[in-house]
Amino acid sequence: MKKVLSLLLTLSILLGVCSMLSVSAADAGIKVGFGRHDFTPDYEVPLAGLTNSRNGSWPLTPEDRLLSTVVAIADGSGSTVLICTSDMTRINNDWIPELRAAMSKASGVPENSIHISATHTHSSVSAIGVCAKGTQFYNDYVAGFAKAAKEAVDDLSSVTVKVGSVDVPYLNNVRHYWRQNGHINGNNFVTSVGAGAWGYSVIEADREVQIIRFVREGKKDVLMLNWQAHPTTASCLTDYGTANKYSISADFIAYCRNYLEAKDGDCLVAYYSGASGNVAPYHQSATIRELEQENCPNDTTLHGARLAQYIMPALQNLKTIDVSGSVQSMQMIHKAIDGSGAAIVEYELNAVGVGKSIGFVTAQYEMVTEHGMYIKENSPFEITFVLYLCNGRGGYIPSLFVYDYPALIEGNPIAYEATICQVIKGTGEDFAQSMVNMLNVLYK
Repeated sequence: MKKVLSLLLTLSILLGVCSMLSVSAADAGIKVGFGRHDFTPDYEVPLAGLTNSRNGSWPLTPEDRLLSTVVAIADGSGSTVLICTSDMTRINNDWIPELRAAMSKASGVPENSIHISATHTHSSVSAIGVCAKGTQFYNDYVAGFAKAAKEAVDDLSSVTVKVGSVDVPYLNNVRHYWRQNGHINGNNFVTSVGAGAWGYSVIEADREVQIIRFVREGKKDVLMLNWQAHPTTASCLTDYGTANKYSISADFIAYCRNYLEAKDGDCLVAYYSGASGNVAPYHQSATIRELEQENCPNDTTLHGARLAQYIMPALQNLKTIDVSGSVQSMQMIHKAIDGSGAAIVEYELNAVGVGKSIGFVTAQYEMVTEHGMYIKENSPFEITFVLYLCNGRGGYIPSLFVYDYPALIEGNPIAYEATICQVIKGTGEDFAQSMVNMLNVLYK
């Protein structure tokens, strides 16, 4: 049963500050194409993600490859969207206009139909120094992404579409639960503050991996995955905010996609990080580490392989669905009130509908798992991907109860989410409802 938003009116209605930028539609006949660019630097670069604890160290050898991936989806009249993902910790807001312009010029797809998300690996390059805007790295990154966009559009092929999902226990967890080292003493706080007007009760991580497989005759299939967990295994969190590995990595995502592409043999994998702002890899818990005696250097391989091993059997049980219809897009610049109540902060939200079967939503910020689950539960589409840190970067926008947590002890990751958030209480719920509203408009 769909949840009912009983406490909040959307700020877009209340303030009249939300504007729809585009809605496009076309005819039947879905086609899909794939493009990929390897942007792994062959020179020393600064690390992103938990950089303070790594003291600005500069890695020399990548553990795996950093990739930017483009999936082009077009309908019978040529209306096309690019659903992109890149192994960056985040993509700066001021990078997005140039990226979209270059990709649009190369592919012919309108800029506001290009959606570029970061996988949020905490072991990618930092957009400073030799990787800042205007450097050779940046220029190569933009050119490579544009080339991948053109490849994806040139690769458009008729498809049969299969969808499904699989639950993966013991691989991700809301990090509030398992911090035992002085940050949170006990894990039952949600019983007193978790229940609220928005329907929160027990907040657990969304353990569902969503799968879309575009089957293409004579070409490798395109396999899209959407899952929620912070990619922090490669930076090796031994304590909250402490990292002791220094190499470049796409994290468990690389091992998962490499495993699937090797074992399946007939697919190209595009991995999209879901609503995982408050979700961490479960086995980084001290308790689990002690039970399994896992060593830090093996965490990334283990986590990626385990995830892939859950996905592999699910690939044999996907359901074929009808995706006839149009590819439609809606973009919204949503203006929220900042934490002081004195200013407005703008966020870009997007929704894409493929026929009446597949939906995508994108958010510029680190969406939390409960909001992602709300969107999926209330979406009218058969399957809906939630992409965060998409088309720019933004901070955490936590859920309602985080603002009211009674003991914001120093170092608590809940306090961290609330204290760095730029916007007022209720904004996350408002944004989630707005994305559901957009999906409903596209579905009609």
